[in-house]
Amino acid sequence: MIISIRKVAAFIRFVLLFTVLTLFFYHALSLVNQWLIPTDPYRVPVGHAVKAFQPENSLESWVTPRERLRLYYWYGE
Repeated sequence: MIISIRKVAAFIRFVLLFTVLTLFFYHALSLVNQWLIPTDPYRVPVGHAVKAFQPENSLESWVTPRERLRLYYWYGE
């Protein structure tokens, strides 16, 4: 069995180049992801914005799931 050193070197060079380019694109896409996604999506909105969901902590303001569903359909949201 004859093993060509040039073919082995070309294969190693291909694998190294593929690995380096894969890592480069991975880091480039992670930078784009950090740029697009806000740092804290759960922060309290400012200005005229309102949070869509407010967790209820007190028992007197607790509503049943049936009541919540009825209100959901009533408001048409």
